[in-house]
Amino acid sequence: MSNSIQHRRTAVVAATLLVCACTQPARIESSSGGDVVLSTPANANTLPAGATITAKLDRSLGTKSSKVGDQFTATTTEAVMAQDGATVVPAGATVYGHVTGLHSPTVTGEQAVIRLDFDSLAVSERRYPFKASVSSVAVSGQTTGSTSATVKSAATGAAAGAALGAVLSGGDLDKIVTGGLLGAAAGTVISLGRGDVESVLPAGSILTVRATESVALR
Repeated sequence: MSNSIQHRRTAVVAATLLVCACTQPARIESSSGGDVVLSTPANANTLPAGATITAKLDRSLGTKSSKVGDQFTATTTEAVMAQDGATVVPAGATVYGHVTGLHSPTVTGEQAVIRLDFDSLAVSERRYPFKASVSSVAVSGQTTGSTSATVKSAATGAAAGAALGAVLSGGDLDKIVTGGLLGAAAGTVISLGRGDVESVLPAGSILTVRATESVALR
């Protein structure tokens, strides 16, 4: 009898673990090296880790015009909505960050990169500490029909990882770090293309930003 009960308990535990594994939310690799669970806020009181904000860069950042430590801001273009229908972060909120790394090419064809980290989020005239990473960048003025050399090379696959606005991770990021182009610091590494002239991430570019830590907003 005891063996039968034990077998039943084992079967129940195994079934429970299987269900949990099947229902576990998908995970994504953040550009800062950690795993972040995709998440939608339950209510307006908290912006959870994994929540996504879309924001427009307020001013241009470039290899000649910017330096490590420079502050930048971006303005949210869409409201972040909670599962209960409440507005968590309204359109027009401000995201604050700073430049933590920058490499300006000295020869033609060398990779230009910038690294951005986030500091705070301003909602309804209050600022909250905000930790996040950039998951994608839509470069202002860059269209499918663009004739720029950067877009052409990316389209042909000659330098896909070097395309302006590409978020670098994995092997591409390892090459940047091990090659000594950037020192160790927090933030997301973004390609500014290749070349020995001023490389710029223009104002108006749209950043998709994912929170890496929860923010209590109320």
